[in-house]
Amino acid sequence: MKFEKEAENKRKLVIICAVIIAVMFMIGLMISEKIRQSMMEKYQIYDTALQIDDKKLFEQAIKTNIGYAFVYGKLKTIDPVSYPEVSGEYSYLKKKEQKYRKHSRNVTKTYTDSKGKTRTKTETEDYWTWDTIRTESKTATRISFLDVEFDYEKIPFPESHQLETVKTGYHKRNVYYGTDAEFQGTIFTSLKENTINNTKFYANKTIIQTIENLKTGIELVIFWIIWILIMVGVAFVFYYRKIKA
Repeated sequence: MKFEKEAENKRKLVIICAVIIAVMFMIGLMISEKIRQSMMEKYQIYDTALQIDDKKLFEQAIKTNIGYAFVYGKLKTIDPVSYPEVSGEYSYLKKKEQKYRKHSRNVTKTYTDSKGKTRTKTETEDYWTWDTIRTESKTATRISFLDVEFDYEKIPFPESHQLETVKTGYHKRNVYYGTDAEFQGTIFTSLKENTINNTKFYANKTIIQTIENLKTGIELVIFWIIWILIMVGVAFVFYYRKIKA
């Protein structure tokens, strides 16, 4: 009787879990439909946005506040920055001054004693790390895109990358990071108030490649991956807790 009752309880729990998953799946369908509608609205904007690769047309579109546009051209820094220790000029530079320092930490170790028993002991061990003690940076103030000038903040440049590491003394060094001064690519922007707004830059991509990149539907894929994991997790936790109760 006991085993039959346990089996019956497990069957009921499985049914409840199936219902939970079914309900959450329906909720997921409603959420995904809203995501899909939002995607379609954005895709319509991409499809109707003006496509520009000419300076005069770009300037005219800015003056007439044409709205959304994809613009292909060269992003250039007008007043690049530099450090004497680093070769080249960049749109952005950061220098980290670092010292190689010794630290201590407590570490618990497991060992077997002479009687074959497993024991633990806590020891203090030293370790060394490069610690940043000072950071400074330089940023350009003026840039151009398709030979039209803007303030630096108007177009987000790609992320900086590590350039060089220069030893400055015993256990001392400077690490330099920078963003190149020029890029070829496409911007997606809103042309209003006689300037560009809410601009995103896609390095090394043509207008067509940029649109294809923006219309992958990845939002729905990511949502369903996360939602399925949540559904399974909720059902598993419910089943496990009821079994243990």
